[in-house]
Amino acid sequence: MIGAIIYIVISFLLDAISSKYLPFELIDPSYLKTIYTIISLVIMYNYFSNKKKFILILIISGALFDIVYTNTFLINIILFISIYLILSNIDYLIPTNIITINVKSIICITAYHLLTYIILLLSHFNQYDFYLLLIIIIRSVIMTIIYTTISYIIINKIYLDKKIK
Repeated sequence: MIGAIIYIVISFLLDAISSKYLPFELIDPSYLKTIYTIISLVIMYNYFSNKKKFILILIISGALFDIVYTNTFLINIILFISIYLILSNIDYLIPTNIITINVKSIICITAYHLLTYIILLLSHFNQYDFYLLLIIIIRSVIMTIIYTTISYIIINKIYLDKKIK
């Protein structure tokens, strides 16, 4: 579990680094931008035998994401729990390997962006058009696949070598 927390913290810090040093404008989003924290939670989902501990880590990650990156309260916690529900339903249907973990990551990142868009649209706060949402999702797919693949190979190797669950 300590390894999982370290990996999630590293991903959280990658979000900070990418938001600080990668140029991101709402009009022209970067191809190297994704939400590393969500990808780390997607990858770590199968390595937790105790789902209550995973949900606790998920809630803490959502709260920290709210405080540090979006200056909101409870929105990302709700979004992260929604992603957990989507992930648990997807995981029930398809097994986990390198291809399906990429599909799961893309689905969860897309769900996050869609749910955020819907919340912003309903609250009349910082509205942008649907075409821009599609651009953000499409451009984040590249880095999502790269980070998910590399992370899954490393984490899977560590957990298989040490036989950790």
